Amino acid sequence: MATDRPQSDREGNSIAFLQTDMNPIHAYHYHSGQPIKMTIGGGLVKSIEPSERPDIESYIAPAFWDIQTNGRWGLSFSDSSITVDQVAEIVRAHAALGTARLLPTLITAPQSSMIHGVEMIAQACEQYPDVNRIVAGIHLEGPAISELEGYRGAHPVDAVRDPSWFEFEQLQRASGGRIRLVTLAPERRGAIEFIAKAFANRVTIALGHTACCDLETYKLAYAAGARLSTHLGNGVAQLLPRHPNPIWCQLGLDDLFASFIADIHHVDLSTLQSMIRVKGWERTILVSDFSPLAGCAPGRYGEWEVEPSGKIVVAGTPYLAGANADLTRGLSNLQRGLAWLDSRIFATVTTNPAKLLGFAEPRLEPGQPADLVLFRRSESSLSSSIELIATCVSGEWHPASQHSSAD
Repeated sequence: MATDRPQSDREGNSIAFLQTDMNPIHAYHYHSGQPIKMTIGGGLVKSIEPSERPDIESYIAPAFWDIQTNGRWGLSFSDSSITVDQVAEIVRAHAALGTARLLPTLITAPQSSMIHGVEMIAQACEQYPDVNRIVAGIHLEGPAISELEGYRGAHPVDAVRDPSWFEFEQLQRASGGRIRLVTLAPERRGAIEFIAKAFANRVTIALGHTACCDLETYKLAYAAGARLSTHLGNGVAQLLPRHPNPIWCQLGLDDLFASFIADIHHVDLSTLQSMIRVKGWERTILVSDFSPLAGCAPGRYGEWEVEPSGKIVVAGTPYLAGANADLTRGLSNLQRGLAWLDSRIFATVTTNPAKLLGFAEPRLEPGQPADLVLFRRSESSLSSSIELIATCVSGEWHPASQHSSAD
């Protein structure tokens, strides 16, 4: 999806502060609310002590994990022409958006395109140590999803197919073993068997873009090893059976994590809050689901369009084609309406995605990686939101992009 149109946020995101400019850091601890003084060195948190500075205005928290991000600036990880340096550029841009660990995500495409995409990600990781540090794995969103209109979303119908362990092994070899997450529809032929094999091979399975209304199928998928609902509330048709339907069935499985796109375009705030109440904070994960057109100026780009509001759609349809809002925006939307800074929302972009994928949970403790976000609270009479200041990735500070603050 390469484009020659002007890119609105492509410049200036790779400039890092000198480490000495922000060491030690004086800020409020995001969870306790206590003022702390933190020193970092060698890519690690070296010490945390109480701070007595009277002029502290910012908060500090672990940096974000984004397990679903498809590209940027008209570039898709699924493009058959994407290059190693383009992969590196997209990955590095996330440091200006609060994210220190991510899963580049490939959507449904012919096998040759998907192999090319994972090979380019693998080569970028092997060539650039900083990219390797940020990439926690690869997410395959498809190709074994529903072929039905609406449930399929923006995925190309001619590339949708049943799950194949042979195809997956080809992709896993090409990726250098980096595929950590696969989204599929459990009703596809052979899906339950595929889930069981993936689970045995320590690959996490997510359920998404599914038209299945049979609770027993979802139970079988969970029993086989499925652990996540991908962007719950989306990837479904405009008109659904009242009940059961794919949303209710997945909400009813208490042990499934659920990811959500909290840009308000994908799920309205009231519905999002209701679904999170059902899942609980401990099973909720926010994702950006960045579209390949994220960061692009409004306009039409081939079959897709960026509306003036920032919403990205399949041109001429009501179907969304990924998102354009970063995780800071999503957190602010969750925060909206709360009178205090609720630290539980940060678990949705730190602890929970790490736990889902089997990684150690990010914490603000000495000895932990210096992957941090510094932010302010921006308050009005009705709500409190979050304004990103800078992100620390492996001990190196990056100023926030002008597009990383909430509306």
